[in-house]
Amino acid sequence: MAYQVLREHLCRVRIPSYKRKLPEDTLSQIVKGLKPIQLAILVKPCEEDDWEMDADLRVHVDEFILRLHQLYFKSVIFYDTELFFGFVEASLAGSIESVNLIFRQPAELTPMILERKLAHRLSLFIFYWGARQPPKRSEITFREPMRAVVITRPRKKAFRIYYNQAHPDGNGHLSLVSWYDGDNLGLSKEPLLPPASNVYSNFHGRIFRVPVFHSPPWFWVNYENETSGNSTLDSLTSDESYEMVDDLEMPEVNVTGGRDHRLLQLLAEHMHFEFVYIDTPGRTQGSLTNETFTGGIGLLQNGLGDFFLGDVSLSWERRKAIEFSFFTLADSGAFATHAPRRLNEALAILRPFKADVWPYLILTVIVSGPVFYFIIYIPFRWQTDFKERRMKRTFKRNPYHMVYIREITRLDNKISRRLACEDRERDRKVAKEDELPDNLFYKCIWFTVQLFLKQSCQELYHGYRAKFLMIVYWIAATYVLADVYSAQLTSQFARPAREPPINTLHRLQKAMIQDGYLLFVERESSSLEMLENGTEIFRQLYALMKLQSPDEEGYLIDSVEAGMHLIADGLENKAVLGGRETLYFNIQQYGSKTFQLSQKLYTRYSAVAVQIGCPFLDSLNNVLIHLFEGGILDKMTTAEYETQSRMITKDMKKNHHNNNQNKNQKSHQADPAEMSSQGDETNSPNESQGKTADNAEMKKPQVATTIIQPLNLRMLQGAFIVLIVGYTMAALMLFLELFCHGMNPSLIRVCKNNLHTTIRCLRKSIWKRLRWLLLRIWK
Repeated sequence: MAYQVLREHLCRVRIPSYKRKLPEDTLSQIVKGLKPIQLAILVKPCEEDDWEMDADLRVHVDEFILRLHQLYFKSVIFYDTELFFGFVEASLAGSIESVNLIFRQPAELTPMILERKLAHRLSLFIFYWGARQPPKRSEITFREPMRAVVITRPRKKAFRIYYNQAHPDGNGHLSLVSWYDGDNLGLSKEPLLPPASNVYSNFHGRIFRVPVFHSPPWFWVNYENETSGNSTLDSLTSDESYEMVDDLEMPEVNVTGGRDHRLLQLLAEHMHFEFVYIDTPGRTQGSLTNETFTGGIGLLQNGLGDFFLGDVSLSWERRKAIEFSFFTLADSGAFATHAPRRLNEALAILRPFKADVWPYLILTVIVSGPVFYFIIYIPFRWQTDFKERRMKRTFKRNPYHMVYIREITRLDNKISRRLACEDRERDRKVAKEDELPDNLFYKCIWFTVQLFLKQSCQELYHGYRAKFLMIVYWIAATYVLADVYSAQLTSQFARPAREPPINTLHRLQKAMIQDGYLLFVERESSSLEMLENGTEIFRQLYALMKLQSPDEEGYLIDSVEAGMHLIADGLENKAVLGGRETLYFNIQQYGSKTFQLSQKLYTRYSAVAVQIGCPFLDSLNNVLIHLFEGGILDKMTTAEYETQSRMITKDMKKNHHNNNQNKNQKSHQADPAEMSSQGDETNSPNESQGKTADNAEMKKPQVATTIIQPLNLRMLQGAFIVLIVGYTMAALMLFLELFCHGMNPSLIRVCKNNLHTTIRCLRKSIWKRLRWLLLRIWK
């Protein structure tokens, strides 16, 4: 059925029968040597009297198609160029390798192939138009990444096969890779074309151009000319043709170190190539504007660069413009803020228990007194003769008739003492068993308060229920609440509490809304793309970030290092979003106790960026996979951290030594007054925690361990505040009682005497002081 459809399409191509046929056996053997998955054939349609091709190319295509079907190859034939290009684009979109046989001259289609970005390592274009010699270099050049095969026919039964990627030099020149002898030899070798893994395993000193900008710890760039970009480069990165790439002079920069610099050196040593660093427009990775990228990605998109490293993250938008190798870093997104600050130590006495525990604790203390009272009172309330015994007890409290009886009856002293002891014993037993203590309710309340505060207190009642409840209260107050509170308070004093860390996106969003935190992100980075194209929490954070400066893009920074400088200033609450590895390196550089690193937000992979259709991507991936499996990439990252830490420490020691020498020199020349003023000036930046980025750079990396400090008055100020509040409340209660109940005359007299005595003492002391001063002045 498919063959009938092809015959209907081919009926429009009319070939005279008297002409010589195409050597279909030769092309069939060449296609067989390529072993394609699918074959697309493009034939230029022509009328009966319109012949632009060579006489040897006037063939009957049906015979060639039959040969291909006999070899069980899938093939499709096109006579329309747009349909043919659409088929190639669909194959590339599906990552399907396609072999394309074109019966037209390459000069007609090569510009269209490059313009439509069909030049790819998965697409092989075979040109045959019956020529005896390949095209000259001045006429056409097949530049990478285009793969082109040109078949020529110098003699009747001889064919030569030229390939533009037979050598790794990348100049696009055609090289003879095989030939076909129709008499006896056939193809000279198989496979027909050299595999790319063999060709690009050794570049033989080929020079690559690598865009780079300062982004520690990946690249440390020393800019001799401090300019943020190049105007010529910016104008050429928009629509630059491939012919001007070699003639374009790119500004070179000096790279002093970095993890990716070491990686590139290792790749160059293993694959035998050389490289030069060129400056990146804008010194950024690049952002998408009008379907084209700026920065380093834009250089690769326009063929002006070969590699691009430096924490280049993978994204869907970037994959449309460039390709990525096997990942060189399995990183994750994160953000950094200032380290949690120490909380107010005046409230340290309240922090042993959380805020939701204190209400229940206070309620327990308040309720314990009434509960203790009811445990004692309710058994008496249940007795029927409780009121009678209470009235009888009240009546016995005033035995006024006993005085008269004792006067008229003269009993012996021993008998009277014995009777008195018996009465007291009987009264004690009755009071113990049948009577309630006076003011029992108030006594129960104060008893529970004293018990929970671990104060000395006496037993109120001797009943078994009351004793059992007192034991429960005593255990709860002493072994549970008091011991736990004391242990927690001791730990709070030994290691002061700090603010809860901002380590999640929801906490960051809450801090931006309530506390006015400012979020910054690197310009034209993958983190900015995540905020712009993200959903839910990322979209909300991006909206809050834009509200920081609605008129201008004040939330964009040049690098993560600049963002760490902003946090190190400590003037405002700031946060920087970026790669976790980059943030971690800068935190180690400026002091781990100054910053707080968040949790892992999302997974992000960094890789080597190359041009679309790069022919040596597979060879590069093989090397990177071996480095990853051997743990060399992780080792390089760790070694770079250690190297840069030693360099920073060495520089800081040197600067510290120079500063001390300068201070010593100035101290010999300056006056004491000037020295004191200079001391005040030098202390002011430290008190403000650094006003500029230079102060942040001079900060010494701090030790991660926390040193336990001895107790001081600042830590104990909460206890003194509570004591002062207690004294104040007691004084207020005293004055309130005096105001409400009045003052006893004897109390008034005592207060007046004390006041007069105090005033006389003050007068005498003041007079003595004045007299002593006058004598000193007179002498």
